[in-house]
Amino acid sequence: MNWITKALNFGEKIKKNLKKKFPTKKEQLESPWISCCKGPVQRSTIFNSETLNTCPDCSKHYPFTPKERFDHFFPKGNYEIIDTPKPNDNPLDFPGYEEKLARGRKVTGHHCAVMVAQGLRNGIKITTFAIDSRFSGGSINAAAGEAIVYAFQKGIDDATPVIGWCEGGGQALQQNLIALHYMSKTVLAAATFKKSGMPYINVYTNKCYGGITASFAGPSIADITFAEPSLVGFAGKAIVANQTRETLPENFQDSQRLLETGMCDGVYHRKDINEKISNILNILLKKDSGVNSEQSNETSEINIQTREAS
Repeated sequence: MNWITKALNFGEKIKKNLKKKFPTKKEQLESPWISCCKGPVQRSTIFNSETLNTCPDCSKHYPFTPKERFDHFFPKGNYEIIDTPKPNDNPLDFPGYEEKLARGRKVTGHHCAVMVAQGLRNGIKITTFAIDSRFSGGSINAAAGEAIVYAFQKGIDDATPVIGWCEGGGQALQQNLIALHYMSKTVLAAATFKKSGMPYINVYTNKCYGGITASFAGPSIADITFAEPSLVGFAGKAIVANQTRETLPENFQDSQRLLETGMCDGVYHRKDINEKISNILNILLKKDSGVNSEQSNETSEINIQTREAS
């Protein structure tokens, strides 16, 4: 046995010992426990309809699926899921991509990472789309890109505002330039929609990076940009630190930092954000909503009292 074989065998022994010591990703997901601010806590104390997948102690926001999002946003389930186009799954025959898509579909029950819905809230018909990070990390491929474009088209056809709940890591590398061209196509769709005079509200949730923040979820694209407590950037903090060789501040890429630098109009807890969106829509659409002076003063604090949908 030469030294190379010994080294390989030693490496395998290390892997086996690590597997015994640390739980697998599947075991972590299936565990009834999760680690948060106070150490291990039961998942049921965080993932329930009352806390809305947020920690009751530190208010950390955990992912919210599109279905959970729509159920929470539209009262009494007053919405419908909109079918979206289904382009070729694997146009470049990327090895293993079809299997990855199959796993995403099994977990989410949807054909891509974006779900589109339309419903009524406070008498206003709204078209909305949400990204599901369980589906390939929320990556935008042709199907997801077409879903977003379709949402803007529905907004034009039905004369409704559009709300985007955005998270994910960017474009699907397995579709190469096909996925990348949806950065420009979704921006063009948003720009075309805004010519209708209806507002587009973007909301950052969970972690939002890459081609998503560089296109349809960009701060300069939407009329109003809100956020839940989340992380927002183009490249991750570790990558930026490695490239710049600088010590980055603790709140780097935090949504609260975006608010401080003018890249976001408001950061709200998940329990409060729906009402904030409704108030803004009532103002922008000039609805007789009973928005009182206290609420109007609050909107002035986030510098949007004079902003109108472009």
